[in-house]
Amino acid sequence: MGRFEIGKEKILNGRIIEGAFAEDLSITSVVIPEGITDIGEIAFYGCANLREVVFPSSLRYIREEAFGETAITEALLPAGLELIEEKAFFSCESLRRIEVPGSSTAINSDAFGCCDNLREGYIACGYPGKTRHHEELQYTLLWCSCPDRHTAATSERAEKFIHEYEELIMEWIIKHNNIPAMSGIAGRNLLCGNISRYIIESNLAGTNEITALLMSIKGHAEEGEFEL
Repeated sequence: MGRFEIGKEKILNGRIIEGAFAEDLSITSVVIPEGITDIGEIAFYGCANLREVVFPSSLRYIREEAFGETAITEALLPAGLELIEEKAFFSCESLRRIEVPGSSTAINSDAFGCCDNLREGYIACGYPGKTRHHEELQYTLLWCSCPDRHTAATSERAEKFIHEYEELIMEWIIKHNNIPAMSGIAGRNLLCGNISRYIIESNLAGTNEITALLMSIKGHAEEGEFEL
């Protein structure tokens, strides 16, 4: 099936109206046309087969739960985006990558909540204000996937969180086989805890690439103390 086209009857004053396509299982791919500035609440909510969305440079607002519970795999958002409302991409279990290049983009609570497979991405504003503990974990893991793209202030915050909650970070990385996050941590040598235990846990989980990265930190790769 080709990309879905949005009809004029679903657009009002540059806005895709609220609930315009909610729970439409026939939509798999959509291009939001240029000129659209606002995607209304639950506009595509529950479109369980929607995997691809192309966002226009004109977009300024993504409203609450606009893409909640869809199958979208990546969200490459425009630099001019001003606001991502609460739960805009909530429970998008297939979402693996996001790009929010606007340094002034406001991101509300749980905008990417319950996106457990979100492993790579860049948020130019670093950490949105008033984040909660689970969001701090999520944004720290995203930072790990591309630390060199962030400001010194963001890096300081991320590294502090890693040092404070290292076991939680490593549990999450191993559980979800989060190679991009592990690569960032290994590249900056940020682990201070029991790396040997992490290697054992990773081996037991069968996350071989993470095991190799941990071994490189510990120096076990050269010593041959562990085998993949």
